[in-house]
Amino acid sequence: MIVSRPKNRNHNLKRQDISLCPGFSLCEKCFFFQRKGGSCSGCKKKYHQRCLKRECVLDCSRCSGGRHSLTWGCCGRAPSPRLTRVKKILSCPIKQYFPEPLKIENRFIPVIHSISKLNIPEKFPEIDTWAVPIHKVMNLSGAFRSADLKDYLGLPADRKLILSTCAPDSYQEILWEKGADLDYKKYHIDYWFPAHFSIYDNDSKLYQFISAKRQQLHAALTESQFVWFRLGENIPLDYFAPIKKAPSVLISTGQMYSPENREILNEEFKSADRWFPKSTSFFIIGGTTWLSVPSKRSCFDISSNWLIRGIKGRNLNGNKVENRSKRDVLISNLKDALITINTLYV
Repeated sequence: MIVSRPKNRNHNLKRQDISLCPGFSLCEKCFFFQRKGGSCSGCKKKYHQRCLKRECVLDCSRCSGGRHSLTWGCCGRAPSPRLTRVKKILSCPIKQYFPEPLKIENRFIPVIHSISKLNIPEKFPEIDTWAVPIHKVMNLSGAFRSADLKDYLGLPADRKLILSTCAPDSYQEILWEKGADLDYKKYHIDYWFPAHFSIYDNDSKLYQFISAKRQQLHAALTESQFVWFRLGENIPLDYFAPIKKAPSVLISTGQMYSPENREILNEEFKSADRWFPKSTSFFIIGGTTWLSVPSKRSCFDISSNWLIRGIKGRNLNGNKVENRSKRDVLISNLKDALITINTLYV
């Protein structure tokens, strides 16, 4: 979920209906502040100016000033019950987590859904692993749409299926609530991501820290084969010490809309390449066209671009393809994507 300031923030509102974040002065009260033994170093002026929680309409549900907010700002502004929950999560210890390495043949892992009757996987025996977003196979009650998701998606039984958690925030909370009780393999899922709690560059620092911690906790709790890595500007590398030896690391490039966001992600990608062992594989979700991919690192690309554009009758460049069936366009897109990634990840 992307949180933005309401456009009419200052219209028809009394002065007392708006809460302005005092910024660095909150840090002295914060249990997570560095000087008190925590990991947060506080908000620098530049970051504070662009933080989406800098101003809050007290009765809205879009930011930490509102009583019904889905997200929170820094601890000095969070309602007491929520702050108790935050402290509990951030203080929860995590042991070193390093699941077994994965054996995946194809460097390009296509996202698949909504085309089960087109029998496209049969045309690509060289692709042994596919992925599906959780919101395409699970409802908001937390129930999967089929007892056999490979059959539901039109995948041959001998192919591997990854459950991607790149989905709306409501699904992350379902995964968090279900925890280890969700039996993924029962539904013919071979591998699964941990819940993907949002870490946005312009969100409050406390929210970024707690999202990163929940990702690590959920990976260990569900025995996922993957771990998430999102550093941003604010989270120190040692915060990810419990997952440093993990062999399969997820990095999302989605929703990086501004040059500044992309610059931040490129820098953290370089940091990840220096920090993780050379044996660690990076699984990149959302595209690599603007990302500086390291040449000596095992990387995989998980993408839905071939599918989304193909369903609309467009090629990978977004151009409309005339006089060809949807199936033909999808097959052509997938062939082109395989060539591109195999050339990139030599």
